[in-house]
Amino acid sequence: MLPDGHPLWEQHTGLDGHRDYPEWGADSDLADVEAFYQPVRGKAKVFLDLLIDHPGRLLTVDDLCRLAGGDVFSGPRSIAGAINGLYRSHKASGRRYPFYWWEGRPTSYAMKLSVAELFRRARANLGE
Repeated sequence: MLPDGHPLWEQHTGLDGHRDYPEWGADSDLADVEAFYQPVRGKAKVFLDLLIDHPGRLLTVDDLCRLAGGDVFSGPRSIAGAINGLYRSHKASGRRYPFYWWEGRPTSYAMKLSVAELFRRARANLGE
């Protein structure tokens, strides 16, 4: 498990979704987090929920496919499609994506502990 201050967070490869966008963090962000999370549906919601429910863990594409169960994700392209489903929330929020990724074989994804806690609270507030 990676604590929020671990140097690996700064070695991510998710530049386009992170560059020039502020990090999620302060409690004052809760309304913004709810606005980000509320419209998310389908595979994008499954992807986001998996990261919320496994904070600080680097989850590979294989991990995400296994944790999602069934036939939700078939592989890297399916997960990339799920991430595309978060684009509108990302742009509307004016914040970086709430998760990080590291390209490789396999690509890995993770959400910081503090960000996952905010999203967990927002999800509960929304009754999701």
